[in-house]
Formats: sequence, structure tokens, C-alpha cells
Amino acid sequence: MNYLFGDLIERNISSQVFLSLLIVMFAIAGIDLIFLFLNELSDLSDYYTLNHVLIYCLKSFPYRLFDLTSYICLIGLIVGMGSLTNKGELIGAQILGKSLTSIAVAAFRPVLLIMIIGLLASQFLIPSLSQSAEETRSQLQEKVSYKQGYWNNNDHSISFFHSAPERDRILGLTVYEFDKERKVSRVIFAEEAFLNLSKWEARKKETINLSNYSPDNTSVVSGLPELNIDFDQMLSPKYLSLTNLYIQSRETFSKYRKNELSLEFWRKVLQPLVTFSLVILAMSFLFGPMREQKTGQRILIAIGVAFTVDLTQKLLGSISVVSEIPTIASVLFPALLIICIALVLLKRV
Repeated sequence: MNYLFGDLIERNISSQVFLSLLIVMFAIAGIDLIFLFLNELSDLSDYYTLNHVLIYCLKSFPYRLFDLTSYICLIGLIVGMGSLTNKGELIGAQILGKSLTSIAVAAFRPVLLIMIIGLLASQFLIPSLSQSAEETRSQLQEKVSYKQGYWNNNDHSISFFHSAPERDRILGLTVYEFDKERKVSRVIFAEEAFLNLSKWEARKKETINLSNYSPDNTSVVSGLPELNIDFDQMLSPKYLSLTNLYIQSRETFSKYRKNELSLEFWRKVLQPLVTFSLVILAMSFLFGPMREQKTGQRILIAIGVAFTVDLTQKLLGSISVVSEIPTIASVLFPALLIICIALVLLKRV
């Protein structure tokens, strides 16, 4: 039990760091949520109302929070450990026989918990919430065109839908059915379609028979043709879980799509490593040459470093998608560079 949670001294350090992490998380996430809400107010309309804005902000919040995890841990650790230093508790822990390594391990335990929760959320929670938030928002804002929607090819038909708020519900469906000569014989329109027992069923639907068209030839459709829709091949990578990202990155034939999927996969999988690199950097700030500086100064420097790392990752990620640079390298390189810098600073302790 002591191996997992440590003794009384280590548990005190872990609890103080965990409390600081929560405070920093609520502060940063709250500010981010407020700015997101204010930004969405400019898009208000008769269809995209204030209630929709609130729902969008809440649904997209987990993904944005996952993106900020590394920087929350960096700042939270500096705040928590800085507070313990100012109170003299870290000096007391060293007097009682605690090494810097055991103190660092105790401080890292709550960070590890947050990293595990983040990985689980990116697998089971974040993809569906992000899909629902972004797809519903685009539909309500009427920003979807035939270039931005989703096309799907079947044996005897081609279908198009504007958005997919959930995996079992699509909006703005149009189906073009072919005859034996591969000419469009019928067009089916449906405002909404649901997946029921592996078969798509539509609501508020109508059909136009083009093979024998007349102005009065529009009628209600009794059902939809078979639609084999593979969302994993169509949706944005941010809507996919870790397992789906891995599978699709191996199965897709488009190089650009493969790189997009691979980048999102490695960005999520290696998020703990990025967080760990920033944690090591925080330890170098606390125990290295900067240990004499005030907590506020360390936080400002940490924010600058975190912003630089984030900008570098995004820049390298964008380059790797359209070049021969491995996508994993665009995520690994900044993290490994930070670890090397942190270890050099720690050697001066």
C-alpha cells in the first residue's frame, strides 16, 4: 500500500499537488470555456440559439480540456510544489529523510491519475461528445455544403448526408438510386435517418422517380435502400477513439487521410509522455538553478515554455501530414527535447 500511495509524508505532498492541480484545472478550463462561449455568441441566429451555444460549449469542453492537460499539470505542479516550498514542508521532508526522487515520485502520483483518466476519456467519452458537438453546430449554423458533407458509395446507390451528430443518426440525407444501366432512377430525400437493427430508417422522407418523372411523381418512400455507412472512414479523426484511429490508419488508402489519423493517434497516445516531459521540466524549475526564484516567475516561464511546446507540436504536426516526416516524430521530438533540457538542469542540483 505504501508502494502505491507512499507514507504519510508522501501522501501529504501528493494531496497538496492534487489540490493545486484541481484549482489550476478549474481556473484554466473556466477561462477557456468563457472565451469559447463569447466566441460562439457572434454566430447566434434563429436556428443556433443561446441554448445550442451552451450545449456546444459543454460537449466540446472535454476535448479542449484533454488538449490542455499537459499544461495544467505543469502549472499545477509548480504551484503545488512552490506552495510546499514556501511553507518549508519540502525542507522538512528532506530533514526527515526523503530524497528528491521520492518527493518527485509523490508529486507525480496525482499527475499519473489525471493522465490515466485522460486516456480513458479519449477512448470512450471524448470522440462521441466531440462528434455530437461539432456536427450539430455545423448543421444548426447551416454551414454545411455538398463539399463539406459526407458521400457514401453503395452497390446500387450513392448517398449524401449533411452531418452525423451520433453514430446511429444522420441529418439531411439524399440517396441517388441507380438502375441496371447505372443511371439515376430515383432520388430519396430525408430530413433525418436512424439506424435500427442494422438498417437505416428515415423520417419525413419523399422520393422522386426520375425514370418516369412528372410534377406529380413525388411521393412518400416506404423505406430506404441498403446504406453501408462506415463512419470511421468518413468522420474527422478527432471523432474517433484510439482503437478506431489505429485500425483506420492501417486500412485507409489515402496517404493524406492516413497521416491525419496517425497524427491524431500518436498525439493522444503520447499525451502522457508530453505531460511527463513537462513534469520533469517543472521539477527542474523547482530543484534546479531556478529554485531561488519566486513561484510567480516560475509560472510565467512555465507558461512560455508550454506555449512554445504546443506551437512546435502543431507546426510539426501540420508539416508531417503533408510531407515524409513520420507523424510520431512530430509528437516525440518536442517532448524528448524538453526531457533533455530538464535533465541537464537537474544535473546542476
